[in-house]
Amino acid sequence: MGFFMNASLQKKIIFLMLLLYVPLPLLGQFWYEKSYKAIKENAIGSSYQLVNQVNDHLDTYFKEIQRLMYPVLVNDLTSDFLNGRMTDSFERFRLSEQVERKLLNPLMTNREDIHGVSLVTGKGIAVSSSSFMSAERRFAIYDKRMKDIGKFVIMGLEHEEEGPTFLTMAIKFSSLNYGDEDRGMLIVDLKLDEVINITQNVRIGKTGYIWIADPEQKTAYHPSGYGAETSIPEHYLKQMGDQRRGTFTMPTDEGNKLVVFFRSNSTGLTLFSEVLLDELNSSLLKVSRISTFVSLLLFFLVMVVASAVMYSLSNSLLTLLRLMKRAELGELSVRAPENKNAEIGSLYRGFNKMVGEIKRLVEIVHVSELREKELEVKQKEALLHAMQAQINPHFLYNTLEFINSSAIVEGNDKISRMIVSLGDMFRYNVQNPNDRVTLWDEKQHIEAYLSIQAERYESLAYSVELKPELGYRVMSVRSMLQPIVENSFKHGFQKHKIPPNYVRVSAAETADGCLVSVEDGGKGMTEEVLDSYNQLFDMPIKELMEHRPSTENKMSIGLLNVHTRIRLLFGEPYGLFIAASGADGTCIDILLPVKLEDHHDGSKGDGHELPNSSRGR
Repeated sequence: MGFFMNASLQKKIIFLMLLLYVPLPLLGQFWYEKSYKAIKENAIGSSYQLVNQVNDHLDTYFKEIQRLMYPVLVNDLTSDFLNGRMTDSFERFRLSEQVERKLLNPLMTNREDIHGVSLVTGKGIAVSSSSFMSAERRFAIYDKRMKDIGKFVIMGLEHEEEGPTFLTMAIKFSSLNYGDEDRGMLIVDLKLDEVINITQNVRIGKTGYIWIADPEQKTAYHPSGYGAETSIPEHYLKQMGDQRRGTFTMPTDEGNKLVVFFRSNSTGLTLFSEVLLDELNSSLLKVSRISTFVSLLLFFLVMVVASAVMYSLSNSLLTLLRLMKRAELGELSVRAPENKNAEIGSLYRGFNKMVGEIKRLVEIVHVSELREKELEVKQKEALLHAMQAQINPHFLYNTLEFINSSAIVEGNDKISRMIVSLGDMFRYNVQNPNDRVTLWDEKQHIEAYLSIQAERYESLAYSVELKPELGYRVMSVRSMLQPIVENSFKHGFQKHKIPPNYVRVSAAETADGCLVSVEDGGKGMTEEVLDSYNQLFDMPIKELMEHRPSTENKMSIGLLNVHTRIRLLFGEPYGLFIAASGADGTCIDILLPVKLEDHHDGSKGDGHELPNSSRGR
């Protein structure tokens, strides 16, 4: 039988060799085409990166100019100039001279890249460090093109008669002191030197280059030297369409040219990179051809040697195969003969070592699993004990009783009610935090807390809506609602300096359990923060216990503690979910289990209902 198995294996080896030799040329051609495609994509990716680099530098430059201009927008002289209440021409001349001398001219100091700065009122009256007539002429044109107020917009290239060409950016704004009716425009004319310097610092290949078009599709910079009178070619626009970024190839006398374009959302400029494909790929293609030839040669040699070696070692491999089958079935005491020489002897000895090591690791893993389970139980116990602070109840109770008695004697019912509610809260909190309680217990506890807050804030209105028959059937953890409601006061009202208006706690039975909702009328969190919390709440309990929130974000710690305690006691899918949060308030949902009812005798079971499907919102 071993002979037949050996013969069968040898035939398979021969068939495998033939199967590899025949399609080898096809595989080589396929690999070459794929490598050429990958090289081309790599060239495109490199061009994208260079264009993005230039765009990032331009964005940084324009943002620097914007920051330089912001003090002008909020200056009192600017407000006085925009309000249009100058009594006579002399007053107008005096104010214009002050704006130019104190605001505009200092901006030009040590900034050779700024050609001029102009300030224009809503009535078209301008003061400028270069030409107020040019500013007044352009004001009407820019005013129609600019829709947004308070946002810098690049208007494009401007060319003065017998003067230089410059790039203009402008912003429409309102006076801070006089209101929206006093609007104006700040116009900044930038020399092209800095833009050209940023662009020329990046080279693509030997002859490749980058050029820029302004928002009006006119050429802002081109290494060949043409300027504002030249626009983006029509065949370029046809290839670009409405795409923000992309690539296309254009045939030239020197070969196909790769064109990469990128339209910047922040500046409105369009950046182009142009380079010959052969120039980018020549060195890579040469390396690819050499590597292909060498790989084919080496592969051929390896196949010949491997065929001979595999044919001679087939019997030894069959022996090893039978031993591996026995080990696979669980017979880890199996051993291969170690009297072989060279590679087969090393293979047999390695097999024996591997089987012995597997046997040892199986025993270690078994012991490790037991220790890991024991450690996990201890970690859960430690986490539950750390959820609540421990206090001395006897001292607090005696002190509260004394304060309550004093308040009654003094006739201060408000303090007496607050002390009674505070005492009820302490009695509830100092009990074992690991015990399960009913939702009705939590309802009484949170009512005591809210009654204290209502005494503090006359503007607060609250309601706790829970039917007794449902409250006694819903399982909960101790001190579950208080941290959530405290977050409403701290982060929804106090953080935004809003007087507390309302807090509402309600519960309703659903197919998955009992859904408790805590709503408030304060300002909520951003959508990004809401999503990050809900992602944490959806984590498995093991990952959730290993998560360490930032110590600066106290709200996340409180919510995660409540969610973790619910998951540890009741499992998935129970826990917290932030249903909504915004300027009108926040709503946090809590899913809790409901005790099963025995409909035969009316008794209540000890277990809790488990949902058939995942929680829905």
